Amino acid sequence: MKRRTLLKSTGLAITGAAAMGVLTGQTFAAGEPVSKPDPAPLDNELEKYPRCVICNMDRSKFHFSRHLLHYSDEHAEGTCSINCTSEVMVRERKRGFKAIYAADFGVEGEPKPLTEASAATYLLGSSLRAVMSPVSKYAFAQRSAAEAAMADAGGQLASFEQAVAASLEDYASMVTQKYAKDRQS
Repeated sequence: MKRRTLLKSTGLAITGAAAMGVLTGQTFAAGEPVSKPDPAPLDNELEKYPRCVICNMDRSKFHFSRHLLHYSDEHAEGTCSINCTSEVMVRERKRGFKAIYAADFGVEGEPKPLTEASAATYLLGSSLRAVMSPVSKYAFAQRSAAEAAMADAGGQLASFEQAVAASLEDYASMVTQKYAKDRQS
């Protein structure tokens, strides 16, 4: 069911910033987030940020591809993948980022530890399972681990900037295909 239809059928009226807060999982009062600042977002981050703010997927289930965004205002949000992270980065670009963290796919065990995304090496387009995209994108703290994964699963090495660009290309392709399909209906 479409969100508008659901809201109309339940008699729930939400406007402006409050609507965006409900739809994205944040709650706003007078245009400001009411969540508390988190100066240590990495501490127990899967418990504090259990669901992706974009698609609502369980971040524990996708611990191997998750990201965590720490904003300049000390608030934080979690995502399930670089694709959802890229969407948040576009939406929140004026807010500013203190740090963005990515799961280190090169480490054994669960959950994968987080590493600074801008320093990570990404593996794009490998045969590894893709998350929220037709093209897989995984972060590695060590370039050598990314190279070893590439030797097994193919793909190409990329920087964080290139991974974000690839994610936005995937998103652009998805929305233009949806638009073309909608026009044919």
